[in-house]
Amino acid sequence: MTPLKSKQYQFIGVGPVIPVPDVEAAVGFYCEQLGFKLDFVMGDPPDHGSVTCGKVGIQFTLADVPFVASDYPGWFYVFVESIDALAAQYARHGVVVSRALQSHEHGMREFEILDLNGYRLRFGQYL
Repeated sequence: MTPLKSKQYQFIGVGPVIPVPDVEAAVGFYCEQLGFKLDFVMGDPPDHGSVTCGKVGIQFTLADVPFVASDYPGWFYVFVESIDALAAQYARHGVVVSRALQSHEHGMREFEILDLNGYRLRFGQYL
């Protein structure tokens, strides 16, 4: 297969859309606990929402089937600057850390949290 090559476009980011049982609660957690900014919530009751922090954007959509977090095995890796400051800020805000801050042989310093729906978010900084 010949690789696709194009000079007409360039990818500039990715915006995950994750299913949740309560869009309003998910948006609230990310804004109040993790420091994201609300972009929008739509629907009555809310069925879709979006938050951003720096260049990282996450959208939430109302799960169309009964929600079980283990059905959604994905996790998100967020590259950050000043990871020690971020870890300290999250600790002050009571964010539950599921994997402690540590440096690794592969050149990253990381920690991991679980959001209110069980999604894993791993934050990392290049050493």
